[in-house]
Amino acid sequence: SQELLLVAILVLVLTAWFLTPASDYVASLVLWTVPVETDVALGREALWSLERQYPPAIDRWGVSRIGSELVEASSHPANRNELFDNVKKYVWDFGVVRAPGVVNAFALPGGVVRVTDALLRNLALRDDELAALIGHEMGHVLRRHTQKRAVKARLLSTLWEAFVYEDNDGYDESFGEAVAEGLFKGASVLGGQAFSRADEYQADDAAWDLLASTHMSGNRNAHRYHPDAVRRLLRKLWEYQGGSGETSWEDTHPGTADRIEALGKRWDMLTLDEKRSFV
Repeated sequence: SQELLLVAILVLVLTAWFLTPASDYVASLVLWTVPVETDVALGREALWSLERQYPPAIDRWGVSRIGSELVEASSHPANRNELFDNVKKYVWDFGVVRAPGVVNAFALPGGVVRVTDALLRNLALRDDELAALIGHEMGHVLRRHTQKRAVKARLLSTLWEAFVYEDNDGYDESFGEAVAEGLFKGASVLGGQAFSRADEYQADDAAWDLLASTHMSGNRNAHRYHPDAVRRLLRKLWEYQGGSGETSWEDTHPGTADRIEALGKRWDMLTLDEKRSFV
């Protein structure tokens, strides 16, 4: 019957949407229309909401220092990774928040990265492992994962609101600016966005590349961080979880065990000379 046919078509569409990269492609296309510069204002709005729940704490671990080092290294002319082309467009802001019992880190649009004091106290990270953590969160920022998840969660309404948007301010907003306005309405929940496994693999790769970039500056006084520290960081997180995956970190950053394996394969694929370059 016609009803059964419509149901079958709907099931196929929903299956394609949720089980294939189709939704990622569409969300990426929508975000492509949104100027990167709007991310900064969106991130400040989201930070205001995050710090109402988790207030700022004194940075005794060097989060801000290490974050600044990664920004500087990724901006060096010798670094030709296209992912880092927008690094200087963001206003990077690294810090610590007080969150008893919450072992987690947060990446907000525009360059805001926050690490919980509970994570820093419980994991006792070395500097290169902390750099791996910060680099991972920077990867989420550069890939605009938070905004992509927000767009995917309410794609149809986002598109419709962007097409018919009117705020009566006498200014004719572009489609991308209208999408940005829609994202601002949901800024208060951006800090709690859970990422997909695909997002996590991308952020891990970005962290690896960021740490590798610290070996390219030629500045002997600059800190150099070993990219395999990304894998060591994830091992520490996995051991802290007791191998169960039942923590606040795993709630928002899934697939830790599989990601450790993927990073191991990436290391094994390097030549001996490439491995030696990070010593």
